[in-house]
Amino acid sequence: MTAPPAGEHGGAGLLCEIRELGLWQALEILGADFRAASARELTGGGSPAYYLRQAALESVIAERMRIRALISVHRALLGGVPAAEIARVTGSACEDVARRWRAWADGQRRLNTRYPGLGLGQREYDQVAGSLGDVPGEMAPFTRCACPPQSRK
Repeated sequence: MTAPPAGEHGGAGLLCEIRELGLWQALEILGADFRAASARELTGGGSPAYYLRQAALESVIAERMRIRALISVHRALLGGVPAAEIARVTGSACEDVARRWRAWADGQRRLNTRYPGLGLGQREYDQVAGSLGDVPGEMAPFTRCACPPQSRK
């Protein structure tokens, strides 16, 4: 699979199509671009179009990985991993883990409300929210963190 070329002035219309790529497609294309890149391109001497294309691919990868990381955090919390451990391995504060999970989970709850069977069910939401110190089903502020004080940001 190949991504659209950048074109003389970046080919913004074609580059926007990169936004529709999945994670593995974007990684494959980025890898191929790196393998085909000249030493000049790899050291900052390439064309603006080259770097625009790279930025488009890298932003797709970053966004897809951000979402995958949130899903992994959810599954870890669901499996009983404490927020403090997730915070430690992700270089975050417990409060950030809870805030990011809550934002993701709220969207998944809305999806489930509109399309039952998709997204996150109430029971699973309540289980994880309870492990974070929330009142099940409510948007109470996160108040409990097991992180040692020196690991909080």
